[in-house]
Order: sequence, then C-alpha cells, then structure tokens
Amino acid sequence: MSSLKNCWFARRKRVVGCVLLLLTVALYWPVLTYDYVSYDDPRNIVQNSHINTGLHWRAAGWFFQAGFGANWHPLTWFSHALDFQIYGRWAGGHHLTNVLLHALSAVALFLLLQRFTRAFWRSAVVAALFAWHPLRVESVAWISERKDCLSCLLWILTLWAYLRYAEEFKVQSQNNIRAARSAGCSRFKIFYVLSVVFFVLGLMAKPMVVTLPFVLLLLDYWPLGRLHVRTARDLVIEKIPFFLLSAAGCVVTVIAQARGGAVQSVEQVPLAFRFWNAANSYLWYMEKTFWPKGLAVIYPLAKIPTWLIVTSFFVLVLISGLAWRWRRLRPYFLFGWCWYLGTLVPVLGLLQAGVQATADRYSYIPSIGLLIVIGWGVGDLAAKWQHHRPILGMLGSAVLISCMAATRLQLPCWKDGEALSLRAVTVMPGNFVAWDILAAYHLERGRLDETRLECEKALRANPGDGFAHHNLGEVLMAQKKPEQAADQFRLTIKCLPNEVGPRLELGNILLAQRKPEEAAVQFQDALRLKPNSETIHFSLAKALAQRGSVEDARQELIECLRIKPDDAEPHALLAALLNGQGKTAEAIPHYQQVVRLRPNSIDGLNNLAWVLATDTQTDLRDGPEAVRLATRACELTHYEMPLLIGTLAAAYAEAGRFDEAVAAAQKAHDLAMASGKTGIAAKNLELLKLYNSHIPFHENQ
Repeated sequence: MSSLKNCWFARRKRVVGCVLLLLTVALYWPVLTYDYVSYDDPRNIVQNSHINTGLHWRAAGWFFQAGFGANWHPLTWFSHALDFQIYGRWAGGHHLTNVLLHALSAVALFLLLQRFTRAFWRSAVVAALFAWHPLRVESVAWISERKDCLSCLLWILTLWAYLRYAEEFKVQSQNNIRAARSAGCSRFKIFYVLSVVFFVLGLMAKPMVVTLPFVLLLLDYWPLGRLHVRTARDLVIEKIPFFLLSAAGCVVTVIAQARGGAVQSVEQVPLAFRFWNAANSYLWYMEKTFWPKGLAVIYPLAKIPTWLIVTSFFVLVLISGLAWRWRRLRPYFLFGWCWYLGTLVPVLGLLQAGVQATADRYSYIPSIGLLIVIGWGVGDLAAKWQHHRPILGMLGSAVLISCMAATRLQLPCWKDGEALSLRAVTVMPGNFVAWDILAAYHLERGRLDETRLECEKALRANPGDGFAHHNLGEVLMAQKKPEQAADQFRLTIKCLPNEVGPRLELGNILLAQRKPEEAAVQFQDALRLKPNSETIHFSLAKALAQRGSVEDARQELIECLRIKPDDAEPHALLAALLNGQGKTAEAIPHYQQVVRLRPNSIDGLNNLAWVLATDTQTDLRDGPEAVRLATRACELTHYEMPLLIGTLAAAYAEAGRFDEAVAAAQKAHDLAMASGKTGIAAKNLELLKLYNSHIPFHENQ
C-alpha cells in the first residue's frame, strides 16, 4: 500500500497535467466546426494578404509594422501566417491552434503554481478554473484573439524561467564558494536571460504583458520570499531590463493605437468618466468571475449610475484593506489581489481605445490572480472544518463541472457572426456594435435588405455609428447607387476620421464619376493614414493619370511595385503610361510582367501582342511572339472579339504571314459590323489594303 501511495505521488503531476490538457481540448473541441466570425476576422485574418498566403520573407517586415488593426504583435501575425501555411483557409485549423495554446497554458500554470507553492491540489484547481471558466471562451473561440492564448503561455514561461533563476541564485548565495567552482554557477544567469527572452516574445504576442515586471516583484514577496534575503532596492534593480522593455512596449502600443485611429480623445471620453469606468470594471470582472451570466462579445461605453461608482470604490478599498491587513497571515491574498489590480491597468480605458467599456478577453491573464485568492482562500477557510478534504473535493468538483457546462453553453455564440451578434443584442438590447457585426455578416453573404435593416437599427441606437454608415454605403454600392453611397462614406469619414476604408470607397466613386481632383484628395488622405499600402498608391496613381499628371502617377506606381512587385495591375497601368509617352522599350517589360503574372489576361496578352507587332522601333518588334500572344487571347475569347482578331491580323502581317493577316482582318471587320462597332470595322478595312499589298502596319503609318 505504501509503495502504491509513493508511486501515485511520484506520478500525479503528470496524470493531472494530462487530464487537464485532454479535458480542456475536449471542452473546446466543437470550435473546430466553427467558421470565422464577421467581427475582425475578415480584415485581420481572412482578407489580410500579408498572412493568408502563408509564410514568406516579404511578409516578415510587415509583421513588425505598428498600426494595422491598432495593434503591434508581430509574433501573433507570424502564428496566423503559419496556420495558413499548415491549414490553408480551413477555420477549424486556426481554432485548433487557439485551443492547444490555451490547454498548454492551463497545464503550464498548474506546473508553475505547484512548483512555486508546493500546494498540489490548490494549483490544480486554480489551473482548471482558469482553463474551463466561460470568461475564457472569447479568447479561445475567436481566431482574432490568438494573441491572448499565445501571450499567456509566454507569460507563464517567463515566470517559470524567473523561478528557476531565483532558485539557482539562492543556491549560489547559500554556498558561494562551492557554486563558483561548479559548472552550475552560471545557470542562474542562463535562466535570467531566458526569462527576458520569453518576456520579449510575450510583448511581441500581445503588449498587454507590459505589467509582468510588477508581477515578478510580487513573486519576490510571495511565494519566493526573496524580500527576506535581498533588499527591495536590489530586487528592483534586478528588474531594470524588464521595466525598460515594458516602457518600449508601451510606446510601441500607443503609436500603433494612434496610427490605427483607436485612441479616443478626452473630448470623446472625458477623464472623469475613464476613472469611474476603471473602478466599475474591476467590480464587473469580479462579478463575472463569480457569476458569469450575460456574456457577450462587446459591452459598449455607457453612463454609469452614481450608486455603482460609489459601490465599486467601496469594494475596492475594502478588499485592498483586507489584503494589506492579512499580508503576513495570508500573503497569497495580497499577491493575487495586486496581480488582479495591476494586470488589468492596460485595459481599463484610462487610455481609451475603441468603444468597449469592458471585454471578456481582458480578464484572461488578470483572472489568474483572482483565482489564486479564491483557491488558496477557500482552502485556508476550510482547513478548520472536520472532514474538510471530501467537502472541498465535492465543492471543487461541482464548481468545475458548472464552469464546464457554462462554457459549453457559451461556445455556440461563436459559431459565426450571426450567432455572435444575436447573442450580444439579446444580452444588451440596443447594443449598436452587435447590429454592426450582424450587418457585416449579412453583407458578406450578399443579403442587402437584411444588412440595411441592421444598419438602420444601429443608427437609431447611435446616430454617430461610423461602421453602420460604412455598411450602408456598401449596400448602396451593391445596388448601383453611387451618389447615395458617397454620402454614406462621407458620414463614415466624419465619424471615423482615421479609417482608411471609407476614403478608398469614396475615392473610387469619385474616380468613376470622372472627378480625379477630388478622388486624389481622398487617396492622399488615406495614404497619410496608411503610407505603405500598395492599394492606396495604385488608386492614387489612377486618379493622377486621369487628371493628366502622368509623371506623378508613374512615381506612385513605382512605389506600389516596390511594396508589392508581383501585382499585375500596377504593371499594366505603368506600361500603358510609358507606352503613351512613347517609351515603348520601358513599357514592354511591364507588359511582359502582366502576362507572366496573369497568363490568361485578355488585355495583357492583347496589349503586348499589339506593341510587339506594330511598334515603330524595329528592334522591339517580334512578329512570331506577337502571333503567339494574340492567338492565345483569341482562343480564350473563342474568336468572338473583333478587336483581338484585329491584333492577330497585325501580328500575322509583322510575321510575314499576309494571307492569314488578310483573313483575320476581314473576319474582324465582319464581326465588328455585325455588332455595331463601326470604328473597329473601319480600321480593319483600312488595314486590309496594307495586308493585301504585303505591308505590315506600324504605329507611325
């Protein structure tokens, strides 16, 4: 019996770790059948050309750019690109990565707490609560929130490396001479460097981990107890590299959010309101931890009743006072409470980004501190009970099963954009953001009437809802009402001045209306917001070309191709501009690039064939190649387009095949006459005279 007991104690960590891993994966397994949701997933993941083509060197630089989606998390972008490399566009694979990261974080948390505190079952329960609580659903079931799962795993690995560093440092301090002679004397330095590396990776996954240095100081207090052997000053100096990295992370994040237009001004969200909302948020997350009812994707900013503000401050002061008073008797209380308070600071809205007051995902790392207080606190309170072990076992099992059941009920809300938004509207009637999400969901599926209906609901709830105006503009564009759509995009720009999309949409409408001056203004404004966008450079080039500013248009196209060399459209436009300036030798390589990139491009094949057949410079002409290209264009259109057959006729003539040139020109003439294209018919009739005389056509003739 004794040997069996010893065997169990030796293996229980592995057993519990495996059970925790498998049950967490099983709990979230249904998400593998879920789709991308219409909230952020399309723009950030599915339609993001930098990651949806898999891993490649050109995207590596983009990962580190600050601003896209008002975020900076290059490691997270890398993980998404890796998913596309492995799974392609299968959403289930992307969900699986989130699930595995979350399950690994739970196991790592269990092992970390157990090593820190030697409290096996408390560590196991806290890790299970973290893994199975319904507040985690948003971070795991939402592909765009990969950054939560990834950054948390790296956060825990940082704490593990720091723990090993502290252990090795303690050994060396206790026996410095022997440690100095041993190979292990530098191991504490290795673990210190490793903790810094994990921290850097965590910042690159999600900058919210900037608070980690403060948590390291908390670990020195409990459970490591390093304050008894080192001065507070030494411990702070020891963390200087972490604090410097945190400062850098804060700067990059602020820049990214400012560039992404997410930061709300003091006029939009007054400072006083931000403080009230911050106090209320602490209470809100605590409430949802104990009673996770009414969870939704977003909780917009709203007026907070005075009584709730007063209650929030009272509860915070009361708990903080108790934590300080019991700091020696129950040090875990102060540790967990400070963890909770501190790690929430970046997302409390003191620097307000977006329209949300709170979000389930923001509790991902902060909840660990609160769960430690609960897990250790309940254990201490129950220790005095008779038969407390079976009671705690039944109580813990009931709580964990309840969490798993609540999580399973919450998961279907993330099945798709429709379920997500309907859930949010049900929980919070009048939630205009939910109507926006539902409108986007319908718009993706071409349901224009439903989209308009949801947009109108959102605008009734919030007349200044820029996203509703934008979706309504998209509906009007689909209904071929560009003038009305332009009005909606102008309203969008007024509500969301830092959004690029509506400026592009409005610019394209103005371009179609032959208003290049106004279109160029919109594209230039968009370019200031997103200077490295090949799409905006190309749109601006089209406006400048339409305006007659050919040289400026050329410069924009050159910049566009610098950013994305393998884009056929800029090559085509640049070739046309160069050809129009008589710079055929410079134009031909761009025509060739169009054909290389799009082998079945009718215009590309025809334009290159025409230049090679009819250019004035003898050394640039290539009759056989022109015939090959023109023949391919005619085959693709089943010899039904007179313009293309006319090009083929010119190519035959340049190649010296005049009988075929005459037949092709005659066919082009007849088809053009039959379809009412008298201009093309007349041109081919004129060329017939040349071909009958065995003279090819060149542009100077």
